[in-house]
Amino acid sequence: MFISLLAGILILWLITRGQDVGRIVEELRQARYGWILLAMLCALLSHYLRAVRWNMLIGTMGYQTNAFQTFLAVMTGYLANLAIPRMGEITRCVTLSKASKTPFNALAGTVLAERAFDLVSMLAIVFITIVSQFGFLRNFLNRMFWEPTLARGSAHWLVLSILGLAFLAAVIGAVIFFRHKMRRAKEGSFFFRLKRQLHGVAAGFRTIMTMRGKGWFILHSVLIWGLYYLTVYLCFFAIQATSDLTPLAGLTLLAVGSLGILAPVPGGIGTYHFLTIITLRELYGIASEPATSYAYITHATQIIVNIAAGTFAWIILSLNKQKHGAQQTPTPGDQDPATGAGR
Repeated sequence: MFISLLAGILILWLITRGQDVGRIVEELRQARYGWILLAMLCALLSHYLRAVRWNMLIGTMGYQTNAFQTFLAVMTGYLANLAIPRMGEITRCVTLSKASKTPFNALAGTVLAERAFDLVSMLAIVFITIVSQFGFLRNFLNRMFWEPTLARGSAHWLVLSILGLAFLAAVIGAVIFFRHKMRRAKEGSFFFRLKRQLHGVAAGFRTIMTMRGKGWFILHSVLIWGLYYLTVYLCFFAIQATSDLTPLAGLTLLAVGSLGILAPVPGGIGTYHFLTIITLRELYGIASEPATSYAYITHATQIIVNIAAGTFAWIILSLNKQKHGAQQTPTPGDQDPATGAGR
């Protein structure tokens, strides 16, 4: 965890090095914070809808949890992710299991199902982004890669072709290797655990597709990603340099930012900023300093919401735990006068 955090901080330093830090600070000082607050509200609402959607999956297994309990568990999970990447899934299952007396294994299965659907949703957004801006992206790739490659001559093409074939062969070889290892995997080994995880994801996705009320589940998923989109898009208006960007640019930043958050660093620190800045600068012609300011604003918007709501959730859960503990402790008046035992 410490190494991944250092890696994220190093990336932040590398992308900020050589920029006018004074201009970045001025951009942040002059930002329109009303738009940022709206983006924060969208982020918070998306977390609540995620809790409601999780309840739907839990309900398919015959367990009942209320939305507020689930919301608190979700937020403690986001808080844990800031410390250790991917720890949030375990944390929220443990938290909700203790609060609602729902078996941990059942909750873990629903999280796998949820994550499988989210992965497909993210890939769909990436696909929609490419299709909706195909002409624009094609011109960009021609300008940045295709034309410079052609200008370097046939020798450069030969090297690229060899590297491309080598990469394709490596991918095919890796697929064959992993399939072979998983077929012969012994219980407790890495490949056995990987195989079980993949089966869990597949089973989770099948659960969603066959569940009752899947229309509501899909609707909530659309609303969640829509709010994620608004969190990104509304922040455009916080900075003058990005205020003229189109809604399609917001979709691009959502897709790119989602890939940055997936990186194994706490909260996507560094990777999110790098991908966002590169996209704004190279694809939309935004200067480095305002692009950096925008990346800091959108990332901080999500982090502040997660820290604030996660801390609130942790406090409420701690108070509830103390309250239940006090109720279960017998008082002197509840004890039998002869034996001292509780009645």
